[in-house]
Amino acid sequence: MEYKYGIFDLDGTIVDSMPTYTKVFFEILSEKFKIDIKNSSEYYLESAGTPIEIQFQQVLENNNISFENIPELVDEFFETVNSEKFLIFERSRTIIEYLYNKNVLLFISTGSTTECSKERLVKSDLLKYFSVILGSNKITKGPEHIKGFAKFVNLPTEEFARRSFYCGDGIRDMEIAKMFGIYAIGIAQTMEKGNLLEAGADVVVDKIGDVLKLNALK
Repeated sequence: MEYKYGIFDLDGTIVDSMPTYTKVFFEILSEKFKIDIKNSSEYYLESAGTPIEIQFQQVLENNNISFENIPELVDEFFETVNSEKFLIFERSRTIIEYLYNKNVLLFISTGSTTECSKERLVKSDLLKYFSVILGSNKITKGPEHIKGFAKFVNLPTEEFARRSFYCGDGIRDMEIAKMFGIYAIGIAQTMEKGNLLEAGADVVVDKIGDVLKLNALK
């Protein structure tokens, strides 16, 4: 199979932002609701790739806390993390340029907002390599992102999925890929390899740069 389309998660896959994201997430919940740091940080990592509003809601529900203004927490979260500077993982640019030069159309599907994701890609000089960037502020990361990419290339979703691979560092990424039968590549920069394989990864590599070693993408 020659893959014509590549879907990438952003945070934790291309951009080394997950340690900061995790810290900000548990600090907000600890300061506002006295929720145990270990409790919230473990959940955040386990649910990597899930839109942040869902993550906040789930932790509050797990702790039997009723809070209606989730958007307030989301705004505080992004206001804090967007003030930080993040580096891309080593060899991220190499794999992206390699695929782009092979005429693979590349897409971003992220739980962050579209705007901040584009800004992060601009700062890393990577935006030009991606055909579409979809964040979760308008369309929640999940099946609708995949359908949107398929629509962009004017293909039935099933055909698009058959010719695509999906690189991500989270369980949610692997689950989305497997919903459509997309070749799922787990990047073990956030989660353990076993967690990604259990979630449905077809293959797991240690680092984003190791994707270059996969025969399926050569």
